[in-house]
Amino acid sequence: MKLWALNVCVACILAGALDLFLPRQGSFKSIKTVLALYILVSVVTPAAGADWTGLASLSFETSVQPADYSDYVSGYACQSLAVQTQARLAAAGIQAQVQIEPGSGEAAPKVTLFTNQPQEALELAKELLGETGYSWETAEPKT
Repeated sequence: MKLWALNVCVACILAGALDLFLPRQGSFKSIKTVLALYILVSVVTPAAGADWTGLASLSFETSVQPADYSDYVSGYACQSLAVQTQARLAAAGIQAQVQIEPGSGEAAPKVTLFTNQPQEALELAKELLGETGYSWETAEPKT
């Protein structure tokens, strides 16, 4: 790379020096064109000797895997569902705290109802969420 940059600099210096010493009459435009072509050829010449097969064999694939947000999304969905269920229970006159833990693998999500009215809360929650697809549990309220 350093050698290529040196060649380009030398070509520019030589072209500039020749431009200073050549007459400004007659074929001045054609001489300027030839000098510009000389500089371009000195820039492009190293590309002819480059190892293009080595460049083509470079892999542009990255080993970085996309982030997996599925646990975050399922946790957020369970939290939102718990808040909505708790609000519906409160609207029915049942004071309860609802906790829904996402399932892992083939295990169903676990719904825990913390209430003093376990039977009523369980029936209404099963009606709201559906009886299947969840494992159910009731417990005394958290203090």
